[in-house]
Amino acid sequence: MGDLGPYLDYDGEDYICTICDRWFRTEGALFAHCRATTRHEWCERCRRVFVSEDSKNAHIRASKRHNICRSCREPIDFETGEDLRNHLEDYHHACLECNIFLGSAENLLSHDISVHYYCDSCDRYFGNENNLRMHRQKHQPKGVECYGCYHSFKSFSGMLIHLESGACQSGVIEDTIDDLATECYQSRKYIVETDGGWHYECPDCERQFWRLSALYQHVEDVPACSYLATGDGCLAKLERFMASRLP
Repeated sequence: MGDLGPYLDYDGEDYICTICDRWFRTEGALFAHCRATTRHEWCERCRRVFVSEDSKNAHIRASKRHNICRSCREPIDFETGEDLRNHLEDYHHACLECNIFLGSAENLLSHDISVHYYCDSCDRYFGNENNLRMHRQKHQPKGVECYGCYHSFKSFSGMLIHLESGACQSGVIEDTIDDLATECYQSRKYIVETDGGWHYECPDCERQFWRLSALYQHVEDVPACSYLATGDGCLAKLERFMASRLP
């Protein structure tokens, strides 16, 4: 027998409702009385009697055994905290970490992706935007076909790595790629001359690279620099130039 609280008692033989001054032979009979009477309030989950509705409501608000959704028109008391969290996310589109309601499932998903770096393809969260972007490459289709053979790659930088390695049956090697990058009319924007040589450089953040593939990997992974490989960006123009010159 558990704790009956301040208004129910057991004297070793009978169960007693002290508010109503009624005696019962079994605990079940006592609880049946508590459910049926209108003289006091009853909490079924906690098996507790309350002298008023206000005191019962105060108990529900304070007790960790109750999990109330206060966003519903008629408050719902969930069995567990996890049930309540799932309800808030699924029906009220709440971000519990930010303590905000987004209004729709689409808005909640967009919020999770942009703020919490969520991959909706595999239901995983990442520590920062760059990690999410790098992870998403696993989900990308192999949509970039090699300029020299029929191999396909998930990114332009992946194709460049293939060409620079000398593995392409076209015979293109790293020197071929460097020659084309130097020949392109945009080269002054991404090639920097040094004493005795030169290297590639990101025109936006000035980070340096020794291979063109590494420069493209950088702009594919860093949002602030990605514009360089799109539209009229200098690396987008280089990509088109290489496509016109390679076999």
